[in-house]
Amino acid sequence: MPNEGWAHVPEGSSITYQANPPASGPHYPVWLRYQEYSQPMPRGYWVHNLEHGAIVVLYRPDASPDVVRQVTEAFRSIPQDSACGHQRALLTPDPLLPRLTAVVAANFVLLGDSVDAQAIRAFAVARRGHGPEQVCDQGSRP
Repeated sequence: MPNEGWAHVPEGSSITYQANPPASGPHYPVWLRYQEYSQPMPRGYWVHNLEHGAIVVLYRPDASPDVVRQVTEAFRSIPQDSACGHQRALLTPDPLLPRLTAVVAANFVLLGDSVDAQAIRAFAVARRGHGPEQVCDQGSRP
């Protein structure tokens, strides 16, 4: 994906991204904790996680319960990042996705209409830790 920069903007600002989902771009000065979210988290938070080398697993809220279960199980199967001692990944619904699922890393996106747990794990392991900043600390946003 073309890089849209890594500029900080005031928290709560309206942000327009060129790519959907974004794999870089303007973001809030705080980032999300590495966990599962059941409600959509604003992109301005998790794009900051990408800057820190994280993986973000996304699904559309209108996905079937079976797809949500599969993507959640795939997320849970991502191994820990040995540099951080945790997955350095988060899961959140995203109503703006053009497809049912996506896995995002800094400058890379894997989109799909089904769930391939092996592909998600391989993407996470290969692309995690490649953001412009290497930060393992948990974010400050719940």
